[in-house]
Amino acid sequence: MEHWNEAKIKDFAEVKGGKRLPKGKQLIKEPNSHPYIRIRDLGKTKYLQLNSEYEYVDDETHQSIARYIVNKGDILISVVGTIGLIGIVGETLDKANQTENCDKIINIKNVLPEYLYYYLISSFGQDEIRKGTVGAVQPKLPLKNVQDITIFYPSIEEQERIVNILSSVDEKIEMNNAINNNLAA
Repeated sequence: MEHWNEAKIKDFAEVKGGKRLPKGKQLIKEPNSHPYIRIRDLGKTKYLQLNSEYEYVDDETHQSIARYIVNKGDILISVVGTIGLIGIVGETLDKANQTENCDKIINIKNVLPEYLYYYLISSFGQDEIRKGTVGAVQPKLPLKNVQDITIFYPSIEEQERIVNILSSVDEKIEMNNAINNNLAA
């Protein structure tokens, strides 16, 4: 790590919060063009993709929380309850709404989103996340503390190599899990 850079997230990206549903509004199961990403949707796979478990908001609710949409490639981090779950917004969730219980990391410069994802799920990243967590009864990771998470990163070329290796391992794990699930069935 001799030639690596050290920076806080706020030095190379923006961090924005999510939005609570307006009072009296509820999520709906009927699919429409406004999926709503919740904490329970994070931490399962690197890329968040629309599936049958997602719930939605109606058109009116979507309009009232339209400033809190996510775009493909944004990184989401859970900041209340189960803190530190990470996911990258996939193509099928481009323009989805985001819960107030997660922040989005956007406009990332000099760091590949996939590298940042792997860093944040690593023991180094999770330690940084724990350092920023406050509260005993209901743990919370304030937005300012997300901005202040320190990461170490190499050149873009080295980040690409790291991401390629870790993605390859992820693919092998997914294939192994699929085989195991098939054998169990």
